[in-house]
Amino acid sequence: MLISAQMTREPPPVTPGETPLVVPAWMRSRVYRIWVLGLFAAVATFGFVDRIVVQVLVQPIKAELHVSDADMGLLGGLTFAVLYVALSIPIARLAERKNRIVIITIGTALWSVATAASGLAASFAQLLLARIGVGIGEAAGTPATTSIVSDYFSPQRRASAMSVVGLAVPLGAFLGGSAGGFIALHWGWRAAFLCAGLPGLALALLQGLTVREPLRGCHDVASGSGAAAGDAQRTPSFLAVLRRFWERRSLIQFLVGATLSTIAGYGINYFLAAYFSRRFGLDYAQAGLVVGVVSSIPAALSIIAGGFVADWAGRRNARWYALIPALGAALTAPLYIASFQAGTWLVTAVLLAVTAVCQYAYIPASTAVTQNMMEPRMRASAAAVTGLVYTLLGQGLGPLFVGMLSDHLTRSTSASQGLQTALTLSALVYLWSAVHLVIASRRLAADLRA
Repeated sequence: MLISAQMTREPPPVTPGETPLVVPAWMRSRVYRIWVLGLFAAVATFGFVDRIVVQVLVQPIKAELHVSDADMGLLGGLTFAVLYVALSIPIARLAERKNRIVIITIGTALWSVATAASGLAASFAQLLLARIGVGIGEAAGTPATTSIVSDYFSPQRRASAMSVVGLAVPLGAFLGGSAGGFIALHWGWRAAFLCAGLPGLALALLQGLTVREPLRGCHDVASGSGAAAGDAQRTPSFLAVLRRFWERRSLIQFLVGATLSTIAGYGINYFLAAYFSRRFGLDYAQAGLVVGVVSSIPAALSIIAGGFVADWAGRRNARWYALIPALGAALTAPLYIASFQAGTWLVTAVLLAVTAVCQYAYIPASTAVTQNMMEPRMRASAAAVTGLVYTLLGQGLGPLFVGMLSDHLTRSTSASQGLQTALTLSALVYLWSAVHLVIASRRLAADLRA
């Protein structure tokens, strides 16, 4: 892939005692920053399409490959997480020192190829290997992307910027659910994987050719948010990154709360299409479309509102960065439970849409809070740490837990009733999440100042 020399070079270093970093004109360009943010959002969207497509394809893959709910939970969770966890930290450390655009471009191309390869798998074992390949690609891209967005936007605008990238969740859910189900119904589940993977290759090319490596920490220096000019060029050890997490106790509580929400969210959403098929008799296309619709516009509102409202309220009192996600989690639990007790698919869909409005407020706030507590060359590593936790525990264990619980409960009831009960019990985890987020709010302002 062609990448210009200008893009592959790091900006010139600034040592302590020199003139503080100045935000260059091209980084201040509103049009250019919108392009960069939109391109990152598009890449993340198709990355999330891949995750949603697996959820929509639970039933047809089970039917062809003769596997259990637990096996499908393993496919959609732990297999993706294994190499993501193994490689995200080393790649993030590389991103602290080297050009992040090159790393992101390679990662995007890799997960795109692995997604398409999932459609060529002739056995469940080959499908597992392809999903591991997806995990490798996303491990290369996600931490570096978060770090770059933090360098394009000031600390007071980062939650808002992260909410735009976070639109990948609802947009990917809609595309993966509606298009994935339709393609699977008419051309088979293998074609759905192929269609989900190929657009990422074009986006990888656009990233490599049009996105420039930003100056690290220049917004922090310009805004006086705590980073010295030299901090933007000094790369702290990974132990220093972990120590920063430990020293900011509110960040630990925030991380625990967000992780619990991620576990419940991935576990529940992974089996929603299967739930609509088993309980209400919807076919693959119908179930995928319903899940895509209820997870798209409402979730987009949740993420955008969560980011922009958190920035607005956080400028007045930093506690709101945690209290807004806490309120969303506290409302999500009873709404989910009501959804799974509804007697028709239409009522269930409406309640799930309302749930999604509350569910995702924690995503931009948690990312922004983590980035704002780190030095410039800690941010990719910090994103890798949080991504590791969210992926291993959230995406890795969430679907597996719900699948195993569903299999266990099905032995004494039916497949529909067993899954319904498993989803209902999983919703209670959101209340646990809310408790930790409230605790985080008590020290958040002091830790951000520190």
